[in-house]
Amino acid sequence: MKLVTCCSFKGGAGKTTALMGLCSALVADGKRVALFEADENRPLTRWRENATKRNAWDTACEIFIADELPLLEHAYEQAEAENFDYALADTHGGSSELNNTIIASSQLLLVPTMLSPLDADEALATYRYIIELLIGENLAIPAAILRQRVPVGRLTSSQRTVLEMLGELPQTDRPMHERDAFAAMKNRGMLHLNIRSAQTNPAMRLALRNLTTAMEELHELGRFVDNALEQ
Repeated sequence: MKLVTCCSFKGGAGKTTALMGLCSALVADGKRVALFEADENRPLTRWRENATKRNAWDTACEIFIADELPLLEHAYEQAEAENFDYALADTHGGSSELNNTIIASSQLLLVPTMLSPLDADEALATYRYIIELLIGENLAIPAAILRQRVPVGRLTSSQRTVLEMLGELPQTDRPMHERDAFAAMKNRGMLHLNIRSAQTNPAMRLALRNLTTAMEELHELGRFVDNALEQ
């Protein structure tokens, strides 16, 4: 089982959205995914509740509560025993022994950020913290910036400046753009199941193209994760 962690010390950076999207891409490709919920606010649990109501939850994914060290250890052992292909961990804000354990146990670390100067500063602080932790533990774990809510059209001068600054760090091959399909995932459930539903509903014909474009981006993120884990 491969553990991929989304890290951000700032709330609202998009780490849960990234996990939702990556989970959907991996499950759509036939993988079994365990979600480790280390955020005490339980955003992934609420996502599953909303998705289940809309018949948009895939049983190839299971959530494990992991907001304390003993729970994390139990979740990892159980998910591994049940032969999940991937575990995706949603850390809580700030630094803690729990977050440090998750980071040090991962095979890949993603640091999501939006393109505001404040978000970028927080992402850089998180990235720096991760690298210092890994050096201190004598670990070599790949880490990459995941750009979130990137406008599809023209960027502002401030956003271009942020992109140039982030360009000095390893990044995912493609950002997650600012799309309604991503913003709506927490209420609508797994994107690949939303697409399946839209394909049978003529009234969703126009929306289907947008959903499909968003799903293509998530598949690219999934391929990036696979390639990073194989190196």
